[in-house]
Amino acid sequence: MMRPILHITWEYPPFVVGALSKYLSEIIPNIASQYTTVLVVRGDTDGVFESQGIKIYKVGSSVRTHPHILTYAHLLNLDLLRGAANALHENGGASLIHSHDWISSIASIYLSSYIGCPLFISVYTTEITRSHSLKSVLSLGIFDLERYCFQRAERVFVRDHQMRDLLVSEYGVDRGRIVLGNDPETILKTYRGILN
Repeated sequence: MMRPILHITWEYPPFVVGALSKYLSEIIPNIASQYTTVLVVRGDTDGVFESQGIKIYKVGSSVRTHPHILTYAHLLNLDLLRGAANALHENGGASLIHSHDWISSIASIYLSSYIGCPLFISVYTTEITRSHSLKSVLSLGIFDLERYCFQRAERVFVRDHQMRDLLVSEYGVDRGRIVLGNDPETILKTYRGILN
């Protein structure tokens, strides 16, 4: 029996921050119709519930205040690691880990390395596309975290050629590991190439 696919993200309904949660609510249920799926997401408190065939582990914030976005990202990843450790323990591990956005990719790298399973990352934006430059220490810090994460993924999903070319030229990601398309059909086809 195949172990589940573990998705890690910092937002998913009903925990909505921006557009990512809406996008994932269209993708992840499609994946769950084909593969046993577990999701770890930031939440208001710790808990586990099921929705649309997905077992969802929500993790509350251990630290309620933070002085800086990078501090927030690292604290969030500690909580995501805690939730993912519970998910892995209760579900017999994972066949692969799929991270959504750079913030949750930090926890995903640690976990995939620890349990020895493939890591996939979906990239929606980058620090370069958000800030249009790397002139501040903050932007450089986020860029370095993104680069570290993207270069370690077995597959990186992007929506268009422009993002693919940016990841190759600015982030040093091997073009052969970038999958053009971040839709359910493309993701499922890529999963099958790894899992079957």
